[in-house]
Amino acid sequence: MKTLMRNFMSIIRRFQIATLLNVAGLSVAFAAFLVIMMQIEYERNFDRCHPTADRIVRLDRQQMEEDMFAPILPRAFADAVYRSSPHIEAATLLTIDYRKQYMTVGEENGREGFTELLRGCYPGLAEVFGFTIIDGDARCLEQPEMAMMPESMARRMFGETSAIGKRLHLEERVYFKGDVRDLTVGAVYRDFPGNTQLDNCLYTRVNKMFENDWTSQNFIGYMLLDSPDARQVVEDSFNQSFDFKGHGCDEGTRIELIPLTDIYYMPGQLPDFFECGNAGTVRLLFFVALLVIVIAGINFTNFSTSLAPIRMKSINTQKVLGSSVAELRRALVGEAVCISVLASLVAFLLVFLLNRSQWLSFVEADTLLQNHLPLMGGMLLVAVLVGVVAGAYPAWYMTSFPPALVLKGSFGLSRSGRRMRTALIGFQYVVSIGLIVGAMFVQLQNNYMRTFNLGFDKDQVAIVELPQTIVKQHKDVYISKLKEYAGIEDVAFATSVMGGSDAYSMLPMEYDGKEFYTYMIPVSWNFLRVMGIPVTEGRDFMEADAKRDSVDTYIYNRSARERMQMEAGHELTGNGNGYIAGFAGDVRAVSFRKEGPEADMAFVVNDWPMHVSYIRLKGGTNVEEAVGHIRRTLSDIDPAYPFDIRFYDDVFNHLYQKEQYLKKMISLFGLLAIVISIVGVFGMVVFETQYRRKEIGIRKVHGATVGEILAMFNLFYLRIVAVCFVIAAPLAWYGVQKWLENFSSRTPVYWWTFALAFLVVALVTALTVTYQNWQAANANPVDSVRE
Repeated sequence: MKTLMRNFMSIIRRFQIATLLNVAGLSVAFAAFLVIMMQIEYERNFDRCHPTADRIVRLDRQQMEEDMFAPILPRAFADAVYRSSPHIEAATLLTIDYRKQYMTVGEENGREGFTELLRGCYPGLAEVFGFTIIDGDARCLEQPEMAMMPESMARRMFGETSAIGKRLHLEERVYFKGDVRDLTVGAVYRDFPGNTQLDNCLYTRVNKMFENDWTSQNFIGYMLLDSPDARQVVEDSFNQSFDFKGHGCDEGTRIELIPLTDIYYMPGQLPDFFECGNAGTVRLLFFVALLVIVIAGINFTNFSTSLAPIRMKSINTQKVLGSSVAELRRALVGEAVCISVLASLVAFLLVFLLNRSQWLSFVEADTLLQNHLPLMGGMLLVAVLVGVVAGAYPAWYMTSFPPALVLKGSFGLSRSGRRMRTALIGFQYVVSIGLIVGAMFVQLQNNYMRTFNLGFDKDQVAIVELPQTIVKQHKDVYISKLKEYAGIEDVAFATSVMGGSDAYSMLPMEYDGKEFYTYMIPVSWNFLRVMGIPVTEGRDFMEADAKRDSVDTYIYNRSARERMQMEAGHELTGNGNGYIAGFAGDVRAVSFRKEGPEADMAFVVNDWPMHVSYIRLKGGTNVEEAVGHIRRTLSDIDPAYPFDIRFYDDVFNHLYQKEQYLKKMISLFGLLAIVISIVGVFGMVVFETQYRRKEIGIRKVHGATVGEILAMFNLFYLRIVAVCFVIAAPLAWYGVQKWLENFSSRTPVYWWTFALAFLVVALVTALTVTYQNWQAANANPVDSVRE
């Protein structure tokens, strides 16, 4: 054993670069695997952070097949369900308004403003979800003037002092609090991790609004059952005994109790109200993680096998001296395991350093190592397994030859060994080409979504969300002060950020007696002009439309018009009186994850309060100066308000956040797979060059030029790349097609991406082979033949 280790250390000293690259490649692969598994763990454990997770269900009211609005409930209906069964231990409702509220702390002179998410709930919220209270008492929610906040918010607002008893002043009226404008902090809870449906926000009890309302859908309901098996009992009992039709429900209405841990992967969810995931994406990430480990293991096997001719004499000397084959093989496999475990320890250090330097910000999961101790233990087991598997073949191979053959010096590279290494490198090439193609199409689809013509001019538009106090009391001052800057053309308002969401307000309307639903965005009368949305038929909004009290004015996009066969000038009935003024073109306000009727929308001028301002900058305006003027205007009106100025790049980054994460992960780990593959080629070429120095010398003696020798080596590897491309291209095409099916509009599958992937791999391989063989090809042939 000592002799083997001494020989191995001498080989490492002799081939330092190749050894370093292979061990580094294994370490980086382990680090990538660990990071990907952190993200997979984050996705798979969604909503499992709650101690009562297995007994929590969401209450859905299904009125039609695949009703996406089934989780949005009337309060009276939810209360009827909560009273229906002794199996329900606790229940809560949550408001669905996700707009942040403007609130202040401190006295008038030292007033500090915050915009925080405030959600109304029932007092049973903490019991249902198992909140961990670190200060105060969760029963404070039984009092309407009390609130409960997360630890992070308490520190943000009050520093290290206790938040209990501190007062929060709501600067604008909140509909579910009525006249209550001051809240007192009664409890502070430990923040939930990011992988849960529950927000780390301010919670307070809802007032009596909608208490006896069976029609208005304004709440999401959760229940805590006495056991996981009670779900079907509660569901069946209520469906069989409740008079749905007598309470304004359609025939066939029923309730469904959805386990909390099933929500994340359920199709057809409302992404603005629920966190949604894709099981296919998780499988893809796991597949990539597995490929990275396999590629690194192949490199390790190739590296160990390539050492065979150099180590063979020492190994067989041990045979002659009495060492058994089994003993030698165990020693060689143990050697591989030690290297693999060492690489995993280096991987832990890499992840730690990457986390500290915030280079892993594109990963949603928490990447602190101390929060993933079981995963780190699993990583060590994977490292041992990789060492065993990657070391088993070289150990068998190096001990399989008769001692006499090797000791006489007649041993050379066997064809079977070269075929084995060639097949392993070929597998790496297939994976690399596939990942390059995949990474390019993820990038192309993201660019396609961000640059697609959405039917409005999103450039040079600044978006500022305002509190109602500014909108109601200072709107004219706000507009006039903004327009004092010559680079600001106009200012419009809406109830939400258009293009920043997958769901908007929706009311049932009737056209020619037929009921229909479309998303709608209440806007100011000049909104279409500010946003550069042309009216293709009928007329644009007029200022007079905003002054009508009893009739709302609508402009629909083309998809809604074609679906409902609408005409301009037609009246609308249903939930309010309406009038169709005209139609816009292909205006799209939802992401490309939505299609069909979900892309239909309308702009409406009515009396709804609008808090989102859209500021159109003139072409050529200095954006930095314009933003400075907007900041000064807002500071003059309300110095305490923590305003945020956004442009559409920021809006789309938020809308396509999941796709952005996937793009960065696939691109990064695709690049990593390519680098590891090239490292494998590098190592193989190093040893091939050493073995074939005499051949190179003889060829030069017979007149071969340096260029011909380099061409010979390159041709061998380029043939491998070409064969691998033929295998990888159809597999990559199929994978890309399946992934693009998730989008309603998608980038074309360009042929040049496959050609580019081939050229990248071929070029990098050619450079690697040429670099490694240049010295051997230029060496004195006399020395090469003699040595």
